[in-house]
Amino acid sequence: MNEPDMMRLLGRHTRVDPDEHRQWFERLKNRDDCRYFAVEAVESADHLGNVWLWDINAVDRKAEVRVLFGDEAARNRGFGTEALNMLADLAFSALRLRRLYAYVFATNPRAKRVFEKAGFTVEGVLRKDRWIADEFVDVYVLARLASNAS
Repeated sequence: MNEPDMMRLLGRHTRVDPDEHRQWFERLKNRDDCRYFAVEAVESADHLGNVWLWDINAVDRKAEVRVLFGDEAARNRGFGTEALNMLADLAFSALRLRRLYAYVFATNPRAKRVFEKAGFTVEGVLRKDRWIADEFVDVYVLARLASNAS
């Protein structure tokens, strides 16, 4: 989280101290509007990253999807696409959601590609929406609908 490149990709302006990180995870236990999952390597059980559903809306049957692979060695190996597909399967079947969406900074083309490979489609661009490092950047809105969504 606190490496400069990762902070830029996440839009963080300040470092995350260990206590703040611990408190964030502790608060997750009491939330019913998110589901958080670790992504592990099958062969070694090494922690590769995380995927989660955020702001789950049971009425409109939708949720935001977030993904984070911090270790460079875990990137560009298809893990993110596979994890997003597994998360979508869970969201559409077990949670009965019909729409998943994500916000991706234009400065993170790798993330955009991963979402697209997992069946997400760009629906629009929020122009100059976020302040990253020293400039305002565009943010893509991507979404994936359940196959039975009308």
